[in-house]
Amino acid sequence: MTTLPTPPSLISPTTLLSLLSCILLLLLAILLSHRLLPRSSPFTHLCLHTWHLFDFLIHAIFEGSYLYHSLFSYTLLPAALSDYPHPASLGTSSSQQKKSLFLGYSHRRYGAAHSTAPTALLWQEYARADARWANTDTTIISIELLTVLLAGPSALYICYLLQHHQPHHHPIQTRNNKKVYNHDAAATASATLWFLITILATAELYGGFMTFAPEWLTGNPNLHTENPLHLWLYLVFFNGLWVVMPLWCLWVAWSEIARAFAGDGKNVDARKKGQ
Repeated sequence: MTTLPTPPSLISPTTLLSLLSCILLLLLAILLSHRLLPRSSPFTHLCLHTWHLFDFLIHAIFEGSYLYHSLFSYTLLPAALSDYPHPASLGTSSSQQKKSLFLGYSHRRYGAAHSTAPTALLWQEYARADARWANTDTTIISIELLTVLLAGPSALYICYLLQHHQPHHHPIQTRNNKKVYNHDAAATASATLWFLITILATAELYGGFMTFAPEWLTGNPNLHTENPLHLWLYLVFFNGLWVVMPLWCLWVAWSEIARAFAGDGKNVDARKKGQ
C-alpha cells in the first residue's frame, strides 16, 4: 500500500481547500432548499431537504471522484525480472500478482495516490487519516459503488418528494373555478418519502459501520490518529455527521409514520361509529 508523506504543517493548503469546498456545498444546499421549498414548509422539512441535497452533492462530487480514481487512475509497475528481488521487479512476483490483482491487472496500482488531479489531492489528504482512501481497498470501493450509484440519487429523489408530496402539488381538474386535488397521489408520495428516508438513513448507518468495522477488528492498521486534525475533524466529525444526521432522519420518519397510523386509526374508529 502506498505510503503518503506527512505534510510539514498541521493545516495544509489542500486541507483548507477541502474544507472550503464542503462549506460551499453546504451553503449551496441551504440556498437551494430555501428557493425550492414553499415558504409554508415546516422547518423540519427544510432541514431534511438541506441535508439530503448536501448528502447528494457530497456523494456525487467527492465520493464520485474517489470512485473515478479507484477505477481509472493508476501507475504501471515494472515487469518481473529474472534477477528478482531486484528493486525493479518488487511487487510483481507470481504470488504477489494474485494478491494484488485488481480489475484483472496485476501490473497496475490504482487509486487517488497515483494521480495529481485536484480531487485526487483531496483524497490523498484524507488518506493521512485513513490510508485506505488513497489506494484500492475493495471493501471501501464496494461500499462507495452503492453510495454513489444508489444512495446519491435516492437523496436527490427525496428532495424531489419533499417538494411535491403535498395535496396541492397534485391537482387533477378544475370545477367551477375550484381546484380539486388528488389526495391519493399525495398520500402515495408521502408514503414513498418517509419509506425512502428510512431506507437511506439505515443504509448510511450500515455503510459507516462496514467502513470502520474491518479496521476495528484488525487493530486499526490504516487509521492514523496522532494528528488531532486527522482524528477529530477527518475521522470523528465528518464520519460522525453521517451517523448523527441519519439517526435524526430515522426519528423524524418514525414520527411521521406513527402520526399517519394514528390518524388512520382515528378514521377507522369514526367510520365504525358511523355504521
